[in-house]
Amino acid sequence: MSLFEHYAPRGLECVCGNLRMAARAVSSIYDRHLKAVGLQSSQMAVLWAVAGRRSAPVNEIAGVIAMDETTLLRNLRVLERRRLVAFHVGDDRRERIVQLTAEGRALFESALPAWKEAQGEVAKVLDGGSVDDMNRKLVRLTRSLR
Repeated sequence: MSLFEHYAPRGLECVCGNLRMAARAVSSIYDRHLKAVGLQSSQMAVLWAVAGRRSAPVNEIAGVIAMDETTLLRNLRVLERRRLVAFHVGDDRRERIVQLTAEGRALFESALPAWKEAQGEVAKVLDGGSVDDMNRKLVRLTRSLR
């Protein structure tokens, strides 16, 4: 039996593929809940990272959420056009500092109830498992693989 014949029918045993499928499914749950406040789950994640640091260099935020700077900047530019974040020049003139605007903070706060509803829905899908436990495991996995 070839490797292809052995592994092809077993595609659902692939951790990477299963994590990607789960990420898409979970993102769709959050997107559905956050739609009412005009955010996507990816935007909420970026706002959360910025809000948690009050004012931080883009490269620091990228490291925290395990996203490359180019992708993060593209996402931040969308939020900047919506006046949800603002950029400032750092001490090193090449450094870009990002922070939430008042509008960004207000939208972030108004999105939290929808986020909590999404968290609850995901918890139900996890058969009542702890979302906190799952988060800790996923963060530990992400940090260990970078």
